[in-house]
Amino acid sequence: MSKKILIMAGGTGGHIFPALAIAKELAERDVVIEWLGGKNAMESKLVPDYGYKFHGVYTSGLRGKNLLTILKAVFVLGFGFIQTVIVFIKFRPNKVIGMGGYASGMGGLISKIFFIPLFIHEQNTVPGTTNILLSKLAFKCFQAFENTFHESLNALTTGNPILFSPILKGQPKSINNLLILGGSLGAKKINQTIPHIKTPLHIWHQTGEIHLEEVKALYKNTMHSELKIEPFIENMAEAYAWADLVICRAGAMTISELIASNSIAILIPFPYAIDNHQKFNAEILSKNQAGILLEETNLNFKAIDKEIELLSKERLYEMSKRLESLKVLNPEKLIADHLLH
Repeated sequence: MSKKILIMAGGTGGHIFPALAIAKELAERDVVIEWLGGKNAMESKLVPDYGYKFHGVYTSGLRGKNLLTILKAVFVLGFGFIQTVIVFIKFRPNKVIGMGGYASGMGGLISKIFFIPLFIHEQNTVPGTTNILLSKLAFKCFQAFENTFHESLNALTTGNPILFSPILKGQPKSINNLLILGGSLGAKKINQTIPHIKTPLHIWHQTGEIHLEEVKALYKNTMHSELKIEPFIENMAEAYAWADLVICRAGAMTISELIASNSIAILIPFPYAIDNHQKFNAEILSKNQAGILLEETNLNFKAIDKEIELLSKERLYEMSKRLESLKVLNPEKLIADHLLH
């Protein structure tokens, strides 16, 4: 009889996409998978497209709310709790894995009520509130990066599963191809700054839908010999393989994609991320001399030009080797092995 595993993940792509990579690996091993997430959240639209049965429950956060909204949130959570209990009774999973998000918190608590082994995975260097709470209840904690959880939890460092297979590429000897990932809502400053750099390069710029026309206008009359400007990049493996240098934010999945694809990057953390976790993510690379950390307060075209100028052949080689040393092979297989053990 096939094992049944409930995946609990939602809220942001940083929780959802690594969970989808794990789901794909488990499905290939004939595991029956169902998914618990927010009723009208991003995952409710995304997960069914991948063929998994999705259970949408009412969720709400409590952090940073006033008394009135806290009371409303408690009511919503109470209803969501009952919905989640019903999911557990009907599906009867053998194990559950939580990847973060509000639904993951409720599901993790209920798994303990039903004596079902709980596994959690933290994608960032700074654990989210849900995973901090669930780590004390979990049978096993997985962490993408070393020292995320307290050593007493004996967490297993797995890296972050990614959905695409990286394309092998040689170590860059100079910077000719520049990839800019400015597609998130929080990347406006990147989109507005990079078109003004003076170093002539081949540029592939992901802008996001709302910034597309503005960025196209900013590139007019620039010296770059080749320009590709689009709202979204469908094939990220191809984009990373093409790039000699990437300029991007420092979300956990971006860091993991850079490591997996051996892509050197200038990282500009989103300064308003919860607990400043993007800065800590970026330091995984910068402190290992495997990437460049540039605070948004210091971001201007002159700073970017200067960083590119300093990337000598020797430094590029060293950074590429250090990226290679941070790589964890097949995170999704490692996690699946433990779930099915």
